[in-house]
Amino acid sequence: MSYSQPHPYTSEQTLRVELINQELSTTGMTAEELNCGFALQSVKEVLANKCTINPEKVIAKMWHQLFGEAAITEVEKRNGFNKSYNRADRELAARICLRLQSPQIREQNITSASIAVSMGKSPASISQLINGKYNAKPTKHLHDIWALIRPADIDQGKPSDECKQINIVYGDVRFIPTSTSKLIAMACDQARQRKRFTVFAGQAGLGKTKGITEYCRHNKEAILIAGSEQTSSTQVLEQLTTALGLSRCTSAYKNMQKIILALRDTDRFIILDEADKCKPNSLDPLRTISDQAIVGVTLVGNIQLVDKLQTQERYELIASRVCFWPKPIGQITVEDIRTLFLELTEGTVKLAQDDAKWWQWLHKRVEGNARELVENLLPHLLNHTNKNPDTAVDKLLVNGIFSSVLNKPAV
Repeated sequence: MSYSQPHPYTSEQTLRVELINQELSTTGMTAEELNCGFALQSVKEVLANKCTINPEKVIAKMWHQLFGEAAITEVEKRNGFNKSYNRADRELAARICLRLQSPQIREQNITSASIAVSMGKSPASISQLINGKYNAKPTKHLHDIWALIRPADIDQGKPSDECKQINIVYGDVRFIPTSTSKLIAMACDQARQRKRFTVFAGQAGLGKTKGITEYCRHNKEAILIAGSEQTSSTQVLEQLTTALGLSRCTSAYKNMQKIILALRDTDRFIILDEADKCKPNSLDPLRTISDQAIVGVTLVGNIQLVDKLQTQERYELIASRVCFWPKPIGQITVEDIRTLFLELTEGTVKLAQDDAKWWQWLHKRVEGNARELVENLLPHLLNHTNKNPDTAVDKLLVNGIFSSVLNKPAV
């Protein structure tokens, strides 16, 4: 067979190419966007029924890209839009059908039937709307459907000037009391009153540092040391001399004696944040200062802090001095999630559901983590609702943000 002539298409191939071309025309998608990894010239030849070799492989790829696993009969159903549909309606209906075939939506079991429940309509009406068979004007209903399933990161226009605009900026989030901050305050109070060591350990992202900062703001007796991977006994002494307004000596021993004299017979106490990250010798001067000045010390850190204190021999003298040591915290509570969400959004977010089941689901969605909620989800959610104040926030929208913006699977 000569390859200078077009390969004879089967009737099914011809019909599939016709439907693919119709879809491209309706959605405005170009052949370049639909190349599926094939050479652009080859794609154009297939779409023009001029391919000189069997086009099956290219047709199958393009079909799957546009329609997923939909059969020809399913796609044919939505050809021939009702006269009540203008061009924008047809394009939106096609976009909705494509979105419903996407993996993100399928993973969440979103179907015409579930959309019907959300909108208070019958499944038949939703099917008619997206397949172009609705007899009345479909514009508003199509936009309502799209609002439920659109990708969360699509920019829907300028923010509304009529509604209060709330934004969350990293490093500038106001303090909201939670179970974490209350337990930290208890640990600090115990250290100050009993003049011994106390320990608070919790998973990353629970708001430990935020709670410590707020406690120190209201309790001037506290001396906060910000720990890090670079913090050693020398850095601990340097931070304490600075906080106490003492002149530093070249001798670590003399610095420690000055600190002990300055703290003795006072109501002051020391907080070491990120204690789990500090170098092993960083706790040594704190033990001596606590013993000789008779002041309390609160160690705050990740869950690894407990492992270090309980299992490593060099920390045995610290562990034996701990008078308050609650069980490490892995998650904040459901009520914490609800409080953070409502307080930080300041009532500007419309919820599709506001009951125990919703807050339990959201707690699971953010894995009981304050940072995941406050710094990851809420900024994107507020950006979306600022631009779409009438859109109710539901599981689909939240899952859409996690899937399309934060690269995490649906829950």
